[in-house]
Amino acid sequence: MNLISNKLVNKLIEYNLIKSEDKEIYTYGIKQMLFLSLNILTILILGIVSNKAFEIILFMITYIPIRIYAGGYHAKNHIRCYIFSILMLIVIIYILNITLDINTILTTFIVIISSIIISVLAPIEDINRSLDNEEKIVYRKRTIRNLIVIISIYFILLYFNLINVMFCVCISLFCNAIMLILGKIKNNFLHYMGEKNEE
Repeated sequence: MNLISNKLVNKLIEYNLIKSEDKEIYTYGIKQMLFLSLNILTILILGIVSNKAFEIILFMITYIPIRIYAGGYHAKNHIRCYIFSILMLIVIIYILNITLDINTILTTFIVIISSIIISVLAPIEDINRSLDNEEKIVYRKRTIRNLIVIISIYFILLYFNLINVMFCVCISLFCNAIMLILGKIKNNFLHYMGEKNEE
């Protein structure tokens, strides 16, 4: 991705479309765009191949609004992040395929517990992207706002007995809760190791 990004930016500079001093900014932006495009393409392919395109898209629609503000576990680089995301989606597709009889009481319990975890822990900052106090307040408010909307969607789906769709929302909240727990564990471990090295 770095090679492609650099080549594209060099071409833009060559044609005087951007300034050379802005090269680093554009390289980073293009690299992020390429990884995002790769993720979206892979998600669509997985959804189509597994015949779960609608469920996967719904999962992402309800997963991302929480994830971007709540934070949680992040891999060290884009490649690891991509691999981790794909493995997570494969597991979700597997769960969607094997779940024949969905217990609405159990899924509602999972939604409630996951929502409590998200409400208590969010936001969890990444070691590479620390948040100041003001950002933490803003991110927390946005997390809670999005969480309320998604919980409302879940109960509307439950009311209309749209079980399979409702289950996708349940999984998205559960995954966000797990990411926050993993992020908390990772940060505590890194903090502990940092203190240990200082001794």
